Amino acid sequence: MTDRVRRWGVPLAGTVTLLSVGLLAAEPALFAGAAIPLASVLVGSLSRVPSGANLDADRTVAAAAPTPGDPVDVTLTVENTGRRTLTDVRIVDGVPAELTVVSGSPRACRSLRPGESTTVEYAVRSKRGTYAFEDPVVRIRPLAATEIATATVAATGDTALTCANVVAEAPLADATLPRAGTLPTDSGGSGLEFHATRDYQSGDPVSRIDWRRLAKTGELTTVEYREEQAVRTVLVVDARPPTRVTPEAGYPTGAELSAYAAERLLDALSRSSVVASVTAVGLADEDLVGGLGPDGLAWADPDGGVESPQASRLFDGVQSAAARDSVAPDGGEREGAETPTDRTVPDIQSLLARLPPTAQVVVFSPLLDDWPTELITSLRARSYPTTVVSPDVTRGEGPAQTVVALERRLRLQSVELTGATLIDWDLDEPIDIAMRASLAELFNR
Repeated sequence: MTDRVRRWGVPLAGTVTLLSVGLLAAEPALFAGAAIPLASVLVGSLSRVPSGANLDADRTVAAAAPTPGDPVDVTLTVENTGRRTLTDVRIVDGVPAELTVVSGSPRACRSLRPGESTTVEYAVRSKRGTYAFEDPVVRIRPLAATEIATATVAATGDTALTCANVVAEAPLADATLPRAGTLPTDSGGSGLEFHATRDYQSGDPVSRIDWRRLAKTGELTTVEYREEQAVRTVLVVDARPPTRVTPEAGYPTGAELSAYAAERLLDALSRSSVVASVTAVGLADEDLVGGLGPDGLAWADPDGGVESPQASRLFDGVQSAAARDSVAPDGGEREGAETPTDRTVPDIQSLLARLPPTAQVVVFSPLLDDWPTELITSLRARSYPTTVVSPDVTRGEGPAQTVVALERRLRLQSVELTGATLIDWDLDEPIDIAMRASLAELFNR
């Protein structure tokens, strides 16, 4: 689309005025003076965007599968493939609206000779999901700026940024599981590990009689082994409105980071043949395709790990809720975000009633209020093996963040006093490294 810009009204009026006065006054100097604005008018009228102007664009996204929150470098190269010099080329890349530019700029203004190219370099903050770039918009103007040609250029190369949690290799591969899907208990029964001996009772299996002791002492005893029970790992994602806080502008919220860590662990568990379910608390019916269950919980049973439709809908629901109402680090609303509504705090008893008796529980929460602490205390009071993964979204030097960080530190200490295993996730290190040291302990209880 080409628009003509009228910039020469004043010089044209000056030319007409000088010529008119010169004719009336018969003054040659006024005729000579009219040549100056007349020359400007002629240059403006003859200035056009070069015909046949043609530009090619190619985009490169540096990271193939970034972690949520990581800056990702984007490079857009624009080349003048026409035969004329373009004196004023203005470029704006089509950055996805959901992503925030954290360094550089997706805009540039250059002059390009035929065959010459320029690059636009910037970095965006990655978020979970796939985000498509729009074609860059290019605006071309001649030197006199009397005409503007605006067009979109189809960019080749990378057209989207994908931040996925599933990788080619199983994450946390060095944290091997000695007996996937079982949990040793303190009670005797059938099993593999020796537990104790007792006096023989009528009906005991012959295979469990201690024949060596009978031959040596004449006493008839029965051997008991440490009983093992089938165990299910339950991942609990804290996605309530208080967790939808960003450590800095454009960064994923605490709820999104918790869901990301849960998705990574669920992927590792499914690859290791460990039975695992996942649930999210704090979601509304509109956040989840198909709505919540009768008990108000979003629950995904083990039927394919992270690739199961239930798990995918649950994690997408967390992201949808976080995008709808989240707050900035200073406590203000993010641009385009809705104000969090006052919703009923999830019922801890409903969650406890949903847990299998032999479950081991992993809670993912930034610990920004007392609700997760109460949940963990209730889990430990019922002897559930519990691990807590807490992303730290309180970094910053503001007074409000300092107070919130102190309160979170006190909650971390309370969690440790309950006997739960704590993983305090510093966002400067990958979640795989943060969980690797504690994952083996999680499955060796």
